[in-house]
Amino acid sequence: MPSFQKVDTSVGTPFGRNEFLRSTKGIKTTSYTFAAASLPPVTIDGNAGQKVLQQGTVLAKITSGPDAGKVGVFSAGATDGRQVLTNIVGLNRTFLPWQLIERDVEVAAVYVCTAVQGWCIEYNASNVAVVLTDTTANALRGTKGLDILFQ
Repeated sequence: MPSFQKVDTSVGTPFGRNEFLRSTKGIKTTSYTFAAASLPPVTIDGNAGQKVLQQGTVLAKITSGPDAGKVGVFSAGATDGRQVLTNIVGLNRTFLPWQLIERDVEVAAVYVCTAVQGWCIEYNASNVAVVLTDTTANALRGTKGLDILFQ
């Protein structure tokens, strides 16, 4: 007989892969090396220093500093090129729940797709994950090298 068991959240905070695509038909990706230092750490269940890179996070080129040539999270508070709208390369397609604690990792950046704006992530000036703003969404629409349609 079918049954349902409620998850016991007292054991730990559940988290998983963020879905951001409206459809997987016709998506195009390219790979980049993601700079682990560009992702701000979070505290999960009292464990500080955790790094979780979610799918649908806006990625931008790093143009200065020790990680120049890699990509990182688009952040209005960055000073290494990731704050510039024209440096955006796409939306992250690789879910990394812990690997960035140890090293830089290869990720897939989606540059052509149909996504849901409310399910995409960027980082504000305080390096806090927020829902994709209209300004950033407009930079992902139909610009050179990017063709992301939002629904």
